[in-house]
Amino acid sequence: MSMSMGMMKMVMMQEHVALQDFDTTLAKVREQALDAGWFIPFEFELQEHYIDHGLEDMTRCVNVYLCYPEGGYAISKDDRFKAMFVMMPTAMSVYENSRGEVRIARMRFGTMATMFSGDVSKTLKEGERRLQATIEGLVEA
Repeated sequence: MSMSMGMMKMVMMQEHVALQDFDTTLAKVREQALDAGWFIPFEFELQEHYIDHGLEDMTRCVNVYLCYPEGGYAISKDDRFKAMFVMMPTAMSVYENSRGEVRIARMRFGTMATMFSGDVSKTLKEGERRLQATIEGLVEA
């Protein structure tokens, strides 16, 4: 992994080893996301998408998109922060790596919150709390 990818992961993304198989982990992410107050507007199955395009060797991956409308609105009502639309809704990825390990990846909203103030920081902190609640008990500590 290049230094830039390592730095990007440290700041923007977090990866967790799941404690259960793919299907169970995916089902629990969906359930716990709803319990944590997220709305799930859609999901995207990357493996299926890549296979449809002739790329047969992709491992399983489903992005579960998570929306917190009040938070997104709080951020995006100010024109200075509308570029953050690119992260809305956010996704939690459940995937298998090439060794067959099941993992969960997500954004590091808590870290990102330290780069902002006001409504943006508050909303990112709330998003971090909801992301943590979504994976609680599903990943290694």
